[in-house]
Order: sequence, then structure tokens, then C-alpha cells
Amino acid sequence: MSNRVQQQRKIDAWFNKHSGEMLDDLAKLIAINSVRGKAEDSAPYGTESRKALALAQAMLNERGFGVNLFEDKMITAEFGPNPPLMGILAHLDVVAPGEGWDSNPFEMTIKNGNIYGRGVMDNKGPSVAAMYALYCVCDICPALKHGVQLIFGSGEETGFDDITEYLKKNTPPPNVFTPDAEYPIVNIEKGRFMPVFGAKWDKETALPRVISVTGGNTPNTVPNYSEAVIEGFPLEKLNKLCRDFSRKTGLTFKVEALESSETRQENRLPVLKLTAEGTSAHASLPERGNNAQTALIELLAAIPFADSESFRCIKRLSKLFPHGDYCGTALGIDMHDEKTGRITVNFGVMRLTEYEFSGNFDSRTPACADEIDLLEVTKTTLENNGFNITYHEITGCHHTPEETEFVQKLLNIYKEYTGQQGKCLAIGGLTYVHDIPGGVAFGCVEHGEDNKVHGANEFISINQLINSAKMFTQAIIDMCAG
Repeated sequence: MSNRVQQQRKIDAWFNKHSGEMLDDLAKLIAINSVRGKAEDSAPYGTESRKALALAQAMLNERGFGVNLFEDKMITAEFGPNPPLMGILAHLDVVAPGEGWDSNPFEMTIKNGNIYGRGVMDNKGPSVAAMYALYCVCDICPALKHGVQLIFGSGEETGFDDITEYLKKNTPPPNVFTPDAEYPIVNIEKGRFMPVFGAKWDKETALPRVISVTGGNTPNTVPNYSEAVIEGFPLEKLNKLCRDFSRKTGLTFKVEALESSETRQENRLPVLKLTAEGTSAHASLPERGNNAQTALIELLAAIPFADSESFRCIKRLSKLFPHGDYCGTALGIDMHDEKTGRITVNFGVMRLTEYEFSGNFDSRTPACADEIDLLEVTKTTLENNGFNITYHEITGCHHTPEETEFVQKLLNIYKEYTGQQGKCLAIGGLTYVHDIPGGVAFGCVEHGEDNKVHGANEFISINQLINSAKMFTQAIIDMCAG
């Protein structure tokens, strides 16, 4: 029997013994609602995000690892000689759960071999797999020639500012992977363009009118819920429009009368609350979702409201972000190249009141895109439609060559543990290693699978989670033991 086979059998035996403990620890982390909250002392991303970081720190301490804390945003744990040769970078914050769950998103549920809960795939499950990979290495291969480092953050879902600040003062290992994308390996990532734009006007009260529109909460998620409050339009006609648009878009539209005593006394048409329910998806794959926000805008634009600046704003938004336009064609920024593919655009956030509008879209951009293609064209298009950009971010593409030793070893491990041929991928999502030279993404979603990341009923199979932990263990040994 070869040393390699003996080694893999030791890894299998270790996880057969400890996989229950791994799931127990994951359940504890899932129970924390680590969506970014209001900054407080010693909790820059809110108390719940800080609590998740503290729990991971306690778990590592319990296993005998010293843990370093960086500005209450990230923790690191190391094993083996310094400086570490390899790192695993993961995050413990999550996006908001949204609507449509079949179970409590913050209570880990196991059904038919799958684990459900917010963060089981993105990225608490893979984080726990990395922790247990480290534990396994300590037990079966303690004499490493080179060190390994775990790096856990808590601000990945809201702009990566945790890792950005961390990298200003710390040097990561020369070989880093994040288990926060797809198998086999992601070595090319698109860039990102994310502008905030808006408009203001004087309040107008002519009826019928739109009082408010509320869309998604974060630009990197396709909104699965949006709502509007309108006044002065007949309930029966709105219900008919909802039925028509439901057939057209595949969304569910509902109307609720918000009738007041004053409305009844004055015999006025009631104020109506109109909601749209769609399907969430990650912003890098908007075609997998069904955007409730753009569908609602399109419906509102079809209603004969009185002429007003707020209604003109809605009609312009419907023209610039038509429902089903995932590539910025209407904005004038649709482009693609052979290496990184086609641009994607997700109109993810909007707030419209009686006085103003603000919105935010998330675009994943190919290598051929530059600032003129993106910012200048978008700025001109928006300004021609009465909007001003108030803030923007532009991030370039990331590329780690396939020929590197690290990439080749990970590809070989993937083939050994899955029986499938490994290959490198290019994706639209930005991962945690986007700004780390030589960094790649390794797992945990199988390429082409939909694990409902950023959507309702997010899941990972138990087998996939455990097999990922085994592959992470093998990666540490292959890179650091020889």
C-alpha cells in the first residue's frame, strides 16, 4: 500500500470519528445572525458579526490554537513553522435571509442528507471545514515543514473592507485559497463596478400617485422582495394588472388595502400596498434569480399615474433596468471577452420616497472593460435620464496562472477525492482572494450546481462538506509537510 493511500485512509478515519463534532460546531455558528449591523465599540460590523468571530476564536482556543485578533474584524490561527507557506481564507458574516425559507434560516436543519441554514455554504460551512482540516493535520501529520494559517473575516458580504484593511498591515502566505466559490478551482475573477445614484424633487400630491417604493437591501443579491405604496388607483384595476404581470414575469404580486378612517369618511380610494415576490440569487449570476425590484418597477411604469417627477423617475428606471436585462444593454455597457465572458448587471437596491430616489447596482465586468467603458458611459446615460452618481467602486479582474504549483496540486487533490477531472474556471463573483497575489478559490459549490447561495433554503450536502474538509486537509499536507 502506497504512502498516499495510507495517508488518505488516515484522513477518512479521522473524519469518520469527528464529523459529528464538526456539524455541532457548524450549528452553533449558524445560530448567530451575523448579518452586518450597526457599528459599536469593539464591533465594527455589529454585535452579531463580532459574536460569530468570537465563537470561532473560542472553538480554536479550545483545540489549543493561539488566535490573533485584527481590529475586531478578522482572526488568524497558525500551525507549524513561521512564516506560513499556505493560507485558507474564509468569512463568518452572511447576507440577510430574505423571504421564502422552509425552515428557520438561523437554525441548522438536516433533511435528506442536506444541511440547510443561512451560511451553510456561504461561508460558515466551509469555514468549519477548514478548521477541522487543521485539527486533522495536527493529529495525523503534526510535524509540518512549513506553516499553515487560517484567516477568518466578518465583512466579506459588505465590501471586503475587512480584508482590505488587513492586507495594509499584514502579508498573507504566498499560497492562499478561499473555499467561497466553485470547484474545481477558480483562478480568474471578473472585476466589479458598483455605483450609487439618485435624484431629488419637490413633493407632488396629484392623484393617482406613488408614495414609496422599497427594493433590495444589498447590491450583490438579486432582490426576491419589493414593495410599493400607491394612492388613488382602483383596487380592481390593480389586481388585474398584477395577474397580467404575474403571467408575464413569473413573480407573485399581491395587493393590500391600507384603508384609514379618513379614507372611508371622505369616500376616497384607499391607499394600496403592492408587493412583488421573486427569487434571490447571487449578483454574479442574476439569470438564476427573478428580480422582484425590476419587475415591480415595470408594473408601476404601466399604471396611468398622474404626471409627476417621481413617476417620471419610475418610468426612466424601467427603461434603464428592464426586467430580464442581465447585461446592462439598456445602460449601454454590455460587453464581453473570450477570457472572462460577458458583463452582468444586477439592480439590487432602491429606495423611492415622495421627495427622492436612491439606487445601487452591482456589475461584474470582463477584462476588456475599463473606466471609460464603465463609469463614463454609465454616468452619461444616468445624467441624461435625470440621475447623478454619488459614489462608485471599480475593481479590476484577478488572475492566477493555471501553471503554478499550488493550482496544480489543488487540481490533483480534487481529482483524487471526487473522481472528476479538475480544471480552472473563470467566474463573475469576486472572492476573498481577489486582491491577494497568487490566490485562488477552491470549493465548495460544485460547478453548475445551485446551492441557493444568497437565496432562501441555502444548503450543502453533508457528504460535500465532509469531503471538502478532507480535501482541505490533503492540501495542507501536500503544501506544508513536504
